[in-house]
Amino acid sequence: MYFPYLHGKQKEVLALRHLAQVLGAEGQVQPVMEPVRVMATSMRHTLEACEAHRLPVWLVVNPVRQDFDLLLPAEAFDWGRQLFTSLPTRQWIHPTLMLGPALTPDVVRRFVQLFGARPMGLVVGPEAPPLSELMTMLGGARVRQVFFKGVEPTAADRAALGDTACVRVEDRRLPDSPDLRQDHRHPFLDPLPNPLPDLRREGGADFSDYTTLPSRPDTPEAPSRLAAFRLSYLRIAPAAAPAPAAIWLESFLSGRLAPDEDSADQRFRRALRVFQAALDRDDACFGPTEAVRRYLAGLIDGVQPSRALSKQWELMHHLELVSGVLAGRFPGTSPAGVPTSLLAPAAARA
Repeated sequence: MYFPYLHGKQKEVLALRHLAQVLGAEGQVQPVMEPVRVMATSMRHTLEACEAHRLPVWLVVNPVRQDFDLLLPAEAFDWGRQLFTSLPTRQWIHPTLMLGPALTPDVVRRFVQLFGARPMGLVVGPEAPPLSELMTMLGGARVRQVFFKGVEPTAADRAALGDTACVRVEDRRLPDSPDLRQDHRHPFLDPLPNPLPDLRREGGADFSDYTTLPSRPDTPEAPSRLAAFRLSYLRIAPAAAPAPAAIWLESFLSGRLAPDEDSADQRFRRALRVFQAALDRDDACFGPTEAVRRYLAGLIDGVQPSRALSKQWELMHHLELVSGVLAGRFPGTSPAGVPTSLLAPAAARA
């Protein structure tokens, strides 16, 4: 099971809403949502979509970052409680408690009173109280999933949790400008946990990360003249040299243009053509996902997405790709749904 750790920013909320039906049907992805924005309307609509399509979401109900940084712990919990209880139905939305230095016994007590009869989760962060003490305070509450974020589980933690499922949120390194000057392809999740046949047959190992976004929600994503956008892909090993399945990242570069052609739109369109050619490679599977179709439609129509929309598509693509790989949908025998003219050999498209 893949547990992508998201922060409830607009591009993440919209990406998840668009994919709720697909992710819910395939049953391989369960997002963790740690809100960082007080405005909850868009997030509520997304949670309603996830509920409607039976997509489990682990919702942190006592957020502590960005907009919640100056709130008292009880005030942040009241915000999360109101968001949770505003949902018409809540069978697939699991309340999750953030454990850190700001956690108070009163918040734990109220969390148990309100959610104690429901399946719940815990996020263990730096300076969290000892899990042995916390589990005692929770009593017989139904803790189903524990996420270790920024810390390693200790032997004492594992003993306190017993058979409760736990997973570490991996902070995978994203390529930066110096990396892109060396190469535009970089390993991201290499290898995938367990061989894919075992993942599909047995449900596989649990894993978690911050997707293709920075681990800190306040990290600025400065525009780069080197890369227009980046997409994850399933690396396909040649039959003569089989290798474990792996997810890599590819940054699509515009290359050098003449000075009179070096506008943002022209650079992005050039990167789209590089991506178009990448679909012909035998060593990579990009799906196709819904986001791939949107990028290709932009190439056909000549309409470039805004940077914010492109970041949303990048996240949509990654979530659907990992879900499809784990579910066995990717790689398919042919990328159905992509216009055949775009799948012709590159020479024929030039």
